[in-house]
Amino acid sequence: ALRWIADLAGLPPEAGGVFVSGGTAGNLSALSAARHEWRRNNAAMEKTRGLIISSKGAHASIAQAAQVMDADLLEAGGHRLNGNEVSAAIASLSGEDRARLFAVAATAGTTNLGIIDDLSGIADVCEREQLWLHVDGAYGGAGLAAPSVREQFNGIERAHSFIVDPHKWLFAPFDCCALL
Repeated sequence: ALRWIADLAGLPPEAGGVFVSGGTAGNLSALSAARHEWRRNNAAMEKTRGLIISSKGAHASIAQAAQVMDADLLEAGGHRLNGNEVSAAIASLSGEDRARLFAVAATAGTTNLGIIDDLSGIADVCEREQLWLHVDGAYGGAGLAAPSVREQFNGIERAHSFIVDPHKWLFAPFDCCALL
């Protein structure tokens, strides 16, 4: 099931994953992995409070994950985040804050309005700035299976982590989150 979801997202053959209890646990796990990787690659940041960028329309679990991780959250843009807004948010940071930035949490289908962030534009910025791209598709990520809307998810294949809740639109008979 995880391989099928990874294939829908266009993730590479070596992509793996795990099922967790729900989207909140999935977002926390993915962002914790992002912070771990950042600190592993930047030993001087071992005790530094990290920083995450998301949209104002991101699910509350992104802010909750930041709080649990003792990280700061910078909400950029409006309800649909794009690459230019992420770039502008990064440009507005002091040098000290830029050094704390380790991830961008994009959304692939907000709970209230189904908004999908500009994943391709955000992925461009993340690659250029060497940031982890996490995509929260807990609610809307199942749209990857619909050819009629698949192109709205372009760029998701460049994410470092991605979640989707199969019990929502994929009709799994029990609550769970696929974390890839």
